[in-house]
Amino acid sequence: MRTVFGSRVTQGILLLLAFFVLLSAYNRYLIAREMAERREAVESEISALESRKASMEAEVKYLSNERGIEAEMRRQFDIARDGEQVVIILEDETPATAPTATATTTKRAWYKFW
Repeated sequence: MRTVFGSRVTQGILLLLAFFVLLSAYNRYLIAREMAERREAVESEISALESRKASMEAEVKYLSNERGIEAEMRRQFDIARDGEQVVIILEDETPATAPTATATTTKRAWYKFW
């Protein structure tokens, strides 16, 4: 047994096998580290998507009733119900500045049709 394990050929083969085992273990370590990084990236993406889902569910809930739909239409299109009037509040002008012609003629394109 001593002659077999003591020979240079057997020791060389064992050294070569040990090298391949170490190389394989190092490759597995690199793969495990890469998978851990990917897992963290996916988990952060999942949390971002879950928060987006929650906000979209809240918006759907808001828009599922008449009050929410009406508020959203008023916000986007500046519309009013029958009998209501649209009021545009302007900031107070300072007395040092004179009113200009462009300030009185700037109306939204929507109001030009009415």
